[in-house]
Amino acid sequence: MRSIFTVTTPASETSLLTIEELRAAAGVVGGSQDANLQAMGRGLSEAIARDCGVAWDGVNVPTLLSETCRQVFFPDRGTTRLRLARRPVSGVSSLAVDETIIDEAGYRLDAATGAIWPRRGTWCADEITVVFKAGFAAAPPSMKLAASKLMTSLWAERQRDPNLKREDIPGVIEREWWVSEKDNPLMSQEIRDLIAPYVERWL
Repeated sequence: MRSIFTVTTPASETSLLTIEELRAAAGVVGGSQDANLQAMGRGLSEAIARDCGVAWDGVNVPTLLSETCRQVFFPDRGTTRLRLARRPVSGVSSLAVDETIIDEAGYRLDAATGAIWPRRGTWCADEITVVFKAGFAAAPPSMKLAASKLMTSLWAERQRDPNLKREDIPGVIEREWWVSEKDNPLMSQEIRDLIAPYVERWL
């Protein structure tokens, strides 16, 4: 089903970690590196959101944190279910069927999956517009842990490659790695396991 997704009220902060958490992950004391830490925190949070398949409107940075969104659906005849592009859904502000506002008693919402069904029959309309709020008010603990581990790795990379186990040099460099060079050092398997419950799989 075709739809148009937009973010109408972006999150005021997209980083999954507070400045205190960023300092702790990087092992930094004091605020001298705060600007760098916050920039990296927002960058890694965006990377995690993209890895989770968070819907993007092409303008605002994708985030797992709470935002107000608008999605216009163009349903096929006989459509019984709409699926919102962002989850979890914390509330629906309005639902309009061909510009006619439908009371919440007229539909059912599964907040976890973002699915919306009419109470009766099917969605009979050329256009259905849903304004809703979705995302986490605060990052879940496992997501914070993933972001913290990624921050530690990225900060360490500023001085050295954290995957390098041994470097020889005399015979003009012989290197031994903790992980295969073909593996993605940005998203380790440990981090992927932590964010796995939040990854969207579009079927």
